[in-house]
Amino acid sequence: MSQKMQETINSYVTDMQALEEHLEQALSAQLEALDNDEFRAELRHIHSVTKQHIETLNELSERRQGGAQGISKTIKRAASSVLGLGAAAIDLVRTEQLPKNLRDDYAAVSLASIGYVMLHTTALSLGDTEVANVALSHLQDHARSTMTLHNIVPRAVIKFLKEDGLPADDSVLSEVGRNIEEVWEAKEGVPETADGTSTGPSYEENRS
Repeated sequence: MSQKMQETINSYVTDMQALEEHLEQALSAQLEALDNDEFRAELRHIHSVTKQHIETLNELSERRQGGAQGISKTIKRAASSVLGLGAAAIDLVRTEQLPKNLRDDYAAVSLASIGYVMLHTTALSLGDTEVANVALSHLQDHARSTMTLHNIVPRAVIKFLKEDGLPADDSVLSEVGRNIEEVWEAKEGVPETADGTSTGPSYEENRS
């Protein structure tokens, strides 16, 4: 593999390191400030997955770049670029209500997901199966995190509305769940890949 190809792949890896580190810090701060246990287990799981991703990417970078020297500086440069793409999604100061915090978590996880799509495509097209496999594994993790957030955000919204004195009917949660499921299962108008299959994960695949 040429040096240019390696540098291109490594740049995507460091971008993902930067994004995952900012996401981990935001989730950590949110968990610390969370004043109830209702959503703690789900958020702690997403936080744990993010920490695992960081460890894997750090090990990958160290092997590929001949040790840790200089990597932190590269990640800091990557962080500036990543923050420019989604500053609101990975804001480390969480002062909004829980539903809005979860919305921002969703935006950050979505940003990471498409980042891994780019990394997977880049690595696979340039013949780097190791990085391609790591990117695909992390994408699968974040797809599950996305669906976890889909499931808990409606509950958080109802809880907040009730706490705000509004007569929110929590019996609609089952309908909301069905509607989300229908949206994710709908494939009409979704672009197809070269082999004729539609792109993107299905709702059912990510519920497990």
